[in-house]
Amino acid sequence: MVYIVPRSAWNARAPRKLTDEPWTPWNGGVIVHHKGPGSGYPYQDHKGCYEQVRVIQLDHIERRVWDDIAYNYLVCIHGWVFEGRGGKIRSAANDIETTGANQNWFAVMGMIEDGDQPSPEMLRGIRDIITHVRQYEKAGPGIRGHMDVATTECPGRLYRYVEDGSLEPGGSVPSPPPAQIDIVPRVQWGARPARAVSRVEPSARTGFTVHYSAGPPTQTPRQIQNYHMDSNGWDDIGYNFLVDRGGRVYEGRGWNIQGAHATGHNTTHIGVCFIGRDGEATPDALRAVRALYLHANKLTGKTLAKTWHGGLSGQATPCPGSSLRAWVQGGMVGDDVPVADGTDGGSGGGGMTSVRSVAAQQRAVNGMGYAPPLEMDGIWGPKTDAGVRWLQQKVGVTADGLWGPDTEAAYRTATGDGGSGGGGMTSVQSVAAQQRAVNGMGYAPPLEMDGIWGPKTDAGVRWLQQKVGVSADGLWGPDTEAAYHAYLGEGALLAVDGVFGPATVAATQRAIGAAADGQWGPASVRALQQHLNNWSSAGLTVDGDMGPATVTALQRHLNKMVSAALSTDGQWGPATVRALQKALNLGKL
Repeated sequence: MVYIVPRSAWNARAPRKLTDEPWTPWNGGVIVHHKGPGSGYPYQDHKGCYEQVRVIQLDHIERRVWDDIAYNYLVCIHGWVFEGRGGKIRSAANDIETTGANQNWFAVMGMIEDGDQPSPEMLRGIRDIITHVRQYEKAGPGIRGHMDVATTECPGRLYRYVEDGSLEPGGSVPSPPPAQIDIVPRVQWGARPARAVSRVEPSARTGFTVHYSAGPPTQTPRQIQNYHMDSNGWDDIGYNFLVDRGGRVYEGRGWNIQGAHATGHNTTHIGVCFIGRDGEATPDALRAVRALYLHANKLTGKTLAKTWHGGLSGQATPCPGSSLRAWVQGGMVGDDVPVADGTDGGSGGGGMTSVRSVAAQQRAVNGMGYAPPLEMDGIWGPKTDAGVRWLQQKVGVTADGLWGPDTEAAYRTATGDGGSGGGGMTSVQSVAAQQRAVNGMGYAPPLEMDGIWGPKTDAGVRWLQQKVGVSADGLWGPDTEAAYHAYLGEGALLAVDGVFGPATVAATQRAIGAAADGQWGPASVRALQQHLNNWSSAGLTVDGDMGPATVTALQRHLNKMVSAALSTDGQWGPATVRALQKALNLGKL
């Protein structure tokens, strides 16, 4: 399993347009790139990797006048995979010297220069994304370097690994234990704002509970959050932390926020979820869970009870499966690796409120005269937390670092912005940013990006809202913001036409963990039935029969996830398919 940092998490600009040029990667495979001449590419601080991806996109759009960043995926020295164009849009990085180089081949960039050596983590990341695009994006079996299809020295020192076969899935790449476990903050995996938070004092914690998602390991934290918020109606993702098969740790509610992972135990127990099914937890995943447990003991100043979900009182569930349960019962044995905690000790994902984006909060703090001014990078950290608390003190509300309705109202009063209620006047995106987003989605004729709200911009925003599946009211609020980034980031980019064709079938298969071959059959139906049982408590017999019971369960699920307003009649037709396409576009199946 590979976690792909979505475009929304690295703050990608919208593409100028979405290309519809032919894209047949099954005829080729993957072409490997690097950045180019130079040495010492700034990568030691992982936060810098996000900025470098933005710089690359800006160079491609502004200087080279391309529609978007040219690569499908980029891999940093820490082994993280960033979504560029993704798996559904053809590359523009492979040049045109060789016929079909862009049409038939993915472009994967290793973020190093000529004088830099690739790290083992980068090599594993490249190998992981090759595995992913073969399994889920129909990539062919080829692996080439850029120099194989064009006159260039690219991919530099990565080329030897192209030649020796170590980038081939199953190949041997050095895999030493990590020196530390980094926690991916909410903002970096594109978390939706929490509707509400309830803080828990560290002294109240008595236990540490292990869960599994019981879904495919290809699930992202954002998709799990969607289930919890839209299907279950919870305020946020239920777990305090999540861990994938690669041992990456994602901040959920954080250390000091009450979870929603085990009824009756959410205040006393920290809940950690392995993303995957029974028997799929890797040594890397176990190492990360153990590291979280040891760090939790350090933060609480006590030895917490090692527990599993089904072992807690009142919890009748097989979670976390027999394999993880046995590991916990055996004492969670493993290597001791320290945690590098970038979550500010459990601020609850500071800045993750439903009122303002992090960048909008940073802009507001600076606008009130904070010095030194914050970098408006959209990333929550200690400096932004301090700035928001400073603003809260200045406007006379509780300085807790959480920008909620009280802070918003006090800020507007202090700055004389009563909120005109006019179209486009939201705190999430400026008018110019909305115009740019509308144009980037292919609106025609394109809007003039003058930052002035008028009838044309209103019509364009309503058009975009319809396209991403939210209420077309012309007001770009948190729902529109989340839907827009989901559409471009984790969404399937499907035409909502009610046709259950190969593209929709393949997108459905990817979402439910089935082989994404575009052919709908009993195996896919069984995966859908299991998916609905896991995530919608459908109680279906997993028999591969796409009968009325399965269709009804899907309709109920779509009504919860995307407010589809379907008749739950068990009839498979265009209305149900359109709702399915909408859910896939929003990453909410």
